[in-house]
Amino acid sequence: MVSANGENIRQYAVALVVTAITVWLVYRYAAVRYGVEGLSTLNKSLATSTLFLLGIVLLLGPLSRLFTLFDHALKYRKELGVLTFFTGVAHVYLSMFPLARRGPWGFYTAQPVSAYSGLAGLVIMFILLLLSGAAVERAIGTRVWWKLQYWGARLAFIAIAVHFIVLKNQGMAEWFMKRGAGGAVGALWLPPISILAAVFFLFVLVVRLSELFGSQSARVITQLSFLTISIFTAWLFI
Repeated sequence: MVSANGENIRQYAVALVVTAITVWLVYRYAAVRYGVEGLSTLNKSLATSTLFLLGIVLLLGPLSRLFTLFDHALKYRKELGVLTFFTGVAHVYLSMFPLARRGPWGFYTAQPVSAYSGLAGLVIMFILLLLSGAAVERAIGTRVWWKLQYWGARLAFIAIAVHFIVLKNQGMAEWFMKRGAGGAVGALWLPPISILAAVFFLFVLVVRLSELFGSQSARVITQLSFLTISIFTAWLFI
């Protein structure tokens, strides 16, 4: 029989593997797409992985309720959320210090909406991390604790999505018009990772909202939306 501590360690190990694989895959894609490796590409990977991983955390709940296939994955939700906070911290650190061209606060001056929305998402995730312990849950009550976690994760995800969309919307629009034509470095015909992140964000949003219509409708909406984004994503690579 596995002890509670042993099970907790195993869940963190699985979440760590998922996080590492996500960061590595996004890094490799970015390296091929932009033709550059190094710290800046790692920073892109950490930023995008934060959105992807937090989106997965938000999907595990409804997917486990709608499809038994995902029941076993629900237990990793907390651990993934904790590790997602650290990918976000790493991204903010690299952006503000090693990769900052105009000092730590230069980006906040140049792109305040994008910068502060991203920072707000990280702050919310930090608060959720502080509140994630069992002692805090006992102190404030499970009902209040769950509401804070429920709404906090959603607000953090929206804030991070706003950060991405505001920062990358012009580049995404240009790619759809030119499809990477005229670029000399990298495989610019590949869709930017910002577009892939935006598609994933829309999928998470649709799945979360689908439960408002009941479980049967939600299953149909989730399946149709998954099929739609799969076809659209495939089209992006054609």
